[in-house]
Amino acid sequence: PRSPDEMVAVDVLLGRRDDVAAPDAVICIVDASNLERNLYLVRQVFELGLPTVLAVNMIDVARQRGLETDLEALETRLGVPVVAMQANRRQGIKQLGEALTRAVGAPPRSAESPLPEAFCNEVKQLETSLASGQNNGAPVPRYLVERLLVDSGGYIETALLRKMPDAKSRESLLRDVESARDRLREAGHPVPAVEPISRYRWIAGVLDGVVRRP
Repeated sequence: PRSPDEMVAVDVLLGRRDDVAAPDAVICIVDASNLERNLYLVRQVFELGLPTVLAVNMIDVARQRGLETDLEALETRLGVPVVAMQANRRQGIKQLGEALTRAVGAPPRSAESPLPEAFCNEVKQLETSLASGQNNGAPVPRYLVERLLVDSGGYIETALLRKMPDAKSRESLLRDVESARDRLREAGHPVPAVEPISRYRWIAGVLDGVVRRP
């Protein structure tokens, strides 16, 4: 999230809004002709720990470009239901509904992060700093802590700082974040580069042998 309206969507997915019930599941709609790019967002959704269904749309466009995708293999590798769709002709709508029914109430897939261990360890330390620095000691969702670490000067940083009780707490949090970024840079995992490198490496592994090109 980089703006208040984008933050609304994230808060809904995280179940952090009092006026909207937490979602039972998420449908991620991706472009079959550009899976590499679209799976970046899908991977982020997985890390929210919600039951997820992948709707692979525009199958016709992909085939016109000579792309063939083994959807059964993709479903196995992702661990979530995968449905082929051509939405403009309403193809796959019934199958999508059936997949969503299976997903709701099912245990969510593992939310293990594709980011390196050093990054995950820094996130854990920041979670502790944030919990102790807020008045109510309420935990901040891990997803938001990751965004705080990756997005220097971004919206999350500003939003979380506003919730700190005083200037001293805000300064302490900023120091902790900068120190974490310094340690990651020294370890060869500079932010924000560490995120796209890690995510696209994961995507390449998922799609290896799954997507065939002419």
